[in-house]
Amino acid sequence: MAKATLILNQGLELSERYRVELKVFKVDPSERFPDGIKVSFTLLDVIDKVPRLLVDHHAPFGFHVHTELPKNKQVRKPLVAKNYQEALDEFWQLVKGIVENET
Repeated sequence: MAKATLILNQGLELSERYRVELKVFKVDPSERFPDGIKVSFTLLDVIDKVPRLLVDHHAPFGFHVHTELPKNKQVRKPLVAKNYQEALDEFWQLVKGIVENET
């Protein structure tokens, strides 16, 4: 990957169990990142030390969520998001469902 400009870099402690890490980079358009955006929104289980949820964005999938982490990294569900702000909104809804059901 060529030069990347950090647009968003944020970490948030949600509870004793969960942490969220949000990263968005502007990158040179390429085959993997045709629109020049690289995204990683992660919900981490800090007790078990594993990711629980990941939203990312790359070809050929576009914006998508990995919902079966850490067991099955290959399961992807497409998001309807047109940009990273919409993907972030969807990510927060998914996070809310996980955190509320496990507290």
